[in-house]
Amino acid sequence: MNEKKLVFILDAHLPYVRDPDHPGMVEESWLFNELSFTYLPLLRSFTALETEGVPFYIAIAFSPELSEMLSDPLLQNRYMAHLDHSIDYAEYVIENNLLDEGRTSLLKVYLNVLKKNRRDFVDIYEKNILKKFDYFSERGYLEIMATSATACFFPLYSDIQEAVNAQIETGLMAHRAHFDSIPDGFWLPALGWFPGAEKNLKAYGFRYSIVENIALLFSDSPPSSGVFSPVCCENGFNLFPRDSFASAEFFKEGKGYSLNPVYLDVDNDIGFEMDVADLAPLFDAKMGRRITGFRYMARASRENGGEVLYDPAAAAAQIDKDASGFLDSCSDLLSKASGFLEGESVCRTCAFNASFFGHDWYEGVSWLEKVFRLAASRDDISFSTPSSFLKKKYENKTVKPETVNPVFSSWFETGYADELLNNSNDWIYQYIKKATERMVDLAERFPNDTGLKERVLNMAAKELLLTQSLEWPVLMNDPSTSEYARYRFEESIKAFTTVYESLGSNFVSTEWLTDMERKHRFLPFINYRVFSRRK
Repeated sequence: MNEKKLVFILDAHLPYVRDPDHPGMVEESWLFNELSFTYLPLLRSFTALETEGVPFYIAIAFSPELSEMLSDPLLQNRYMAHLDHSIDYAEYVIENNLLDEGRTSLLKVYLNVLKKNRRDFVDIYEKNILKKFDYFSERGYLEIMATSATACFFPLYSDIQEAVNAQIETGLMAHRAHFDSIPDGFWLPALGWFPGAEKNLKAYGFRYSIVENIALLFSDSPPSSGVFSPVCCENGFNLFPRDSFASAEFFKEGKGYSLNPVYLDVDNDIGFEMDVADLAPLFDAKMGRRITGFRYMARASRENGGEVLYDPAAAAAQIDKDASGFLDSCSDLLSKASGFLEGESVCRTCAFNASFFGHDWYEGVSWLEKVFRLAASRDDISFSTPSSFLKKKYENKTVKPETVNPVFSSWFETGYADELLNNSNDWIYQYIKKATERMVDLAERFPNDTGLKERVLNMAAKELLLTQSLEWPVLMNDPSTSEYARYRFEESIKAFTTVYESLGSNFVSTEWLTDMERKHRFLPFINYRVFSRRK
């Protein structure tokens, strides 16, 4: 029986911003806001759907950087304090009638959400939300994909196979540390693909990954199924082509679902509008302005230049329309694709940054929940996890996926890597490449060391992996974040160099090492030997 499936995949990632010595940094608020607007609301939606018996199937790739921060007691306690400050502020404003009636009404809604977030985070999830995501994975609703140790753009390191393997192996170790499931799929950061990556991934037992559609459509043998069915490489490794055209349905100016005028203007936040003194109960504005979550304007304010208060009821009605419209559009598209493919089962693979739902598009989580609910009541389209679609379509059947040799590609706007390699950030790669070569050499020279030397080598490997994160060059493109990105990159590359030179002189400062281990608790299980050459 031919089926029409939607495959939704979320990339759950943030750069590692833990800093035990400087609470209240702007970068720390990135984590708190995604907890408040994306991950806790997602878990509430998943719980409601499960409780009501509504099927929902989705895949998520939690980066080790995000997983390590979400499971870190220091950041967990700071997030709880952040919620307490926000709740106290909202209650103070309401009790003292500091806003007009319309804004006060909205503030009461936000206060209710803040209290739900605190209750869920502290009382239900005991400060670690990863356990609940793991629960939904065990129930079969959620497929948790593995990914690299840091958000490494693999094509830039394709000439150093030890770097690619170290990222994959350490990422798999991190997955095992945080989740009970055995991952079938591997998420490529920024969907960075290079010819030959299938060999690395299959060697670690992965069955599939996701690539941007141009990886297949621009290959020397484009698949006849286009972007509506997974294909495989010559070694049998499966690839789902991301339908990048689906993004236009959400982001296209004037037409995108997330840009509807009735939706909340997430950029119009009091953290950027109010005086410094008035923001003191929430954060120290001297450390940088930031998103607070207290927002009152609809996107319509941008169009007419006036103030249009956000109307939750109007937004809810629009969510219903947009969810229904999206499913109708997908059903029509997949019906045509299935017709061209003589009735084959087809799928539409939609991959997004997880933060798009809730954080960037405030109504996004509610929209996603509505889509699941509507799909459950229809017989023309449904959701599937990637592994389930592969199993139903290909396993124990005569039909086989088409074989393709994908080309270099990414999901960046340019389709390749201009965002990572330009005059604002290209200077970093000479340091990364040299450090990577040195790390491979260290792993070969000291294969069986223990004790202090092993700790030092593990520190070097950890800091090197952090330098390889694509977040630093991306943030260097933005004047508002370039200074922080440069500082973090230089901190890690200097730490690696300190280790390398210390091993050369046969002297290691235990005080320095202990302090670095305290500051960067990232990947405590790391094994520097992952950088060894394959024998």
